[in-house]
Amino acid sequence: MDIQDARNVVESILKNEKPEGYSIDWVQGIENRDTIGKKIAAFATSDGGWLIIGIDDNRRASDIGDKQSLITAVGEVLRNCQPIPSLNDPQFIEIENKSVAVYKIPSLGGAICEYNGTPYHRVQDSAKKMTTQEVMRKLSAYGVVCWERMPSTAGVEQIDGEELEFYLQKANARNPVDQKTADAFLISNKALSEDRKHLTNLGTIVLSKKPSDFIPQCKIQMVRFKGTKPVDRVAAFLAEYPARKMIMSCMNFVKLNLPVRERHEGANRIEEPVIPERALREAVVNMVVHRDYNDSQESLIRIFDDRIEFQNPGAPDKLEMEKILHQGIPLHRNQGIYNFLRPVHQAEAAGQGIPIMKKEMKRVGLGEPEITILSSIFHITMRFEERGPDTLEDTILFYGREKGSISTSDVMAIYKLSRPTAIRILNGLVAKGFAKHEGKRRNSKYIF
Repeated sequence: MDIQDARNVVESILKNEKPEGYSIDWVQGIENRDTIGKKIAAFATSDGGWLIIGIDDNRRASDIGDKQSLITAVGEVLRNCQPIPSLNDPQFIEIENKSVAVYKIPSLGGAICEYNGTPYHRVQDSAKKMTTQEVMRKLSAYGVVCWERMPSTAGVEQIDGEELEFYLQKANARNPVDQKTADAFLISNKALSEDRKHLTNLGTIVLSKKPSDFIPQCKIQMVRFKGTKPVDRVAAFLAEYPARKMIMSCMNFVKLNLPVRERHEGANRIEEPVIPERALREAVVNMVVHRDYNDSQESLIRIFDDRIEFQNPGAPDKLEMEKILHQGIPLHRNQGIYNFLRPVHQAEAAGQGIPIMKKEMKRVGLGEPEITILSSIFHITMRFEERGPDTLEDTILFYGREKGSISTSDVMAIYKLSRPTAIRILNGLVAKGFAKHEGKRRNSKYIF
């Protein structure tokens, strides 16, 4: 650490040019050593930073006293850090006949630093205790640990032979030149631990007969209530299967207990769930793929007379949620599970889940899924009632559905539109699959 750099940092603080923030912090003295320890650990866990001892809350220098006593005190603090950051001796800067100590805290490069057994990291201008979820996310991001690849207590005898054969056939069909044996498939897909006697967490979730025997969170509770409040239960089922069968089981329960709507294709009357099946499947798949398997809270599907709710531990933080909703940026908590399910058409391409749900709900005239985040819980509500029209196109769509068929002249007269505008909107509804155009010229009709 260059003394001039240290002096520049101190002077910028005293002149109020440098804010307390992600990479800089200060304390008045060494009286509260726990505060110093937390700040050092937080900087070491994050990207490093400057810690100045001898500046008060009003940005004024306050003499640190005996310099050796300060070095000794900081050394005692460091001994309570794990791992211990490699700090050099401080630079002492003289300000108005008062000494200020400047430490430059190095980053541990992805490792997590604990103070008195508690991990800390920098959040804006403070040292914050890390949650279990934050610890796992950081370790995974730096490749220090991958929860999915850690060995579980499930032995290889717990493998569901039917599931293994299913995935193996799919894999060999995709690559007929390089046919894999069962063992080779398990190893290449990180489903086996290094001793080849146990399944990894990934292998347990995807391939074991009953994953919840080894990872208790591998369950989805499903309940059908009578009415609109969670009081009178009509049906309930607890799903405890490997991932693919879990999705199939949940979909069967949901379709069996959802209200249906009717549609006609020619002379055929077709009944289907009031919520589009593709939207339901995306919600169920997300519960398996994006669940935080370190969180003991339950995954839950609840069906009421007016809505269906999906509740799942593993909510993204605010910034991640914005990226998912507005930019379609994919964020996979459990990449291995996704990699298993995607090739067998149980999961959509990365980042498409929520956009697909929104599109499917709008296609049948329903409101968008309502997304709520409470603590670590991700909650989606899909309501059965039709949404109100948002645009002129929506208004014409609802009118067409009510009448069954309309003409260009109908739209022109009712909504005071020119013929080219009416034709453009109606053709747009045809292109989106909401209507069919039959007949020619002025005698043609748009069938909804």
